[in-house]
Amino acid sequence: MKTIFTLLLAILVSGAVNAQKNDPRLLFAYSSDELTQIQQEKPEFLNILNYALDNACYFTETGNKDNGGLEIIEISNTTSVPCFAELGLKITSQNQYFRVKGSDKILVVKSEIVLSHEMKKKSN
Repeated sequence: MKTIFTLLLAILVSGAVNAQKNDPRLLFAYSSDELTQIQQEKPEFLNILNYALDNACYFTETGNKDNGGLEIIEISNTTSVPCFAELGLKITSQNQYFRVKGSDKILVVKSEIVLSHEMKKKSN
């Protein structure tokens, strides 16, 4: 009886750990298979992705700099910061910079390293 109880408890605990919820917005940038693979192989990155949904992007002004080499991205509302996933972008190991079409703004998408550092800083 004790063995059965221990086995059931182990199954429940592992199910709870694997049942981490993915924000549905992640599906704009990552497939279900990609998210499953991330969850299995790099669960800490999945935490970063969920944090990044509301914290990865910000706007900066171009100033007098020539940013002609940056990729252009179209964003309909530049008064509120967009979600990286809803733009079809992925979090990478380096910050990403995009010129916003029709404005003097640059959209910055923070890197995995920057986001991880922010998360650690917030938890301390």
